[in-house]
Amino acid sequence: MEWTKETAFEKMQEIYTDRVMQDEKRRVFQQVYNHLQGHLEDLAVKTGMKEKAEDQLKFFKEYTFMPGDNLFQSMRYVFLIARGEKERDPDETRRHLNRIYRSLYQPAALKNPYIPDSFWETPLGVACLVAEEGIEAVYPILDEVLEAEKV
Repeated sequence: MEWTKETAFEKMQEIYTDRVMQDEKRRVFQQVYNHLQGHLEDLAVKTGMKEKAEDQLKFFKEYTFMPGDNLFQSMRYVFLIARGEKERDPDETRRHLNRIYRSLYQPAALKNPYIPDSFWETPLGVACLVAEEGIEAVYPILDEVLEAEKV
């Protein structure tokens, strides 16, 4: 198929349903939460989180919403761009992308995140690619989606 920006964004809107975005937020939340728990154990404060904080995190995971400026808001931002919302400010986009990359792929001893190739095949990775390089960057991925739908 010959993609245009309009047809590509239409397809992305079809793919990126609220359900898909919520599931991806839950998946990422679980990764970051597991990472946090591992580091608490590394620092010998496995029980370092108060019960109130634990309860709050469970609530955030369930509803995929966390008030304030945080990882969930950055994910929401890139998902909206992937669905065709106009970028407000390139600096804001970069800030959200950096937060996502740092939260998921920056080990403590490295200055820059190391992003594995497999990330770019996840719903969040594709959304980040659109936010970073434009919808044209995912035309090949959309072709693969169309092929899979034919089967």
